[in-house]
Amino acid sequence: MSENNMETSNKLISLDYIFGEGEQIRAFQIVRFSAKEPWLVFENGLLLSTLNKENGIWIQIGADRFQDECAVNIEKFIDQQHFNFLPGKIKTHWFEAVEEVVMQNDSLYLVVCKPDIEFSRFKNVFASFIPELVEEEWAVEFKVYNSDFEDEFMVRVF
Repeated sequence: MSENNMETSNKLISLDYIFGEGEQIRAFQIVRFSAKEPWLVFENGLLLSTLNKENGIWIQIGADRFQDECAVNIEKFIDQQHFNFLPGKIKTHWFEAVEEVVMQNDSLYLVVCKPDIEFSRFKNVFASFIPELVEEEWAVEFKVYNSDFEDEFMVRVF
């Protein structure tokens, strides 16, 4: 397996979405293989549509097989997912210490610190406060690196 394939598989996000009520209920699986790829919408194992957000606007491919109301609700559902907001929240909260936050997948984030911070002190602060920023309960790991990638630590939130 090439490194590109491994990178893509590490960024897989899969969401389950239920639409409708009673006998009209439908279950969808929404999958994205990497941040640069569109979302694939499946129902009963069949690909219904491909959704991609470009310049803040959702574009649907295969719309003839997919109800507009349902597509709009799925788009809103994706937009509301907590993983869309967490990198920005971390960078804002620790703006003096954090250079970049990269989502590898919905349960793994890489955090790169700025140069000239006291990394061991930041480790204690980050580990103590990150559960409050995560808010929602899901298993997530943070691999935190100093600016030159010579030191690191990991924090798991469950």
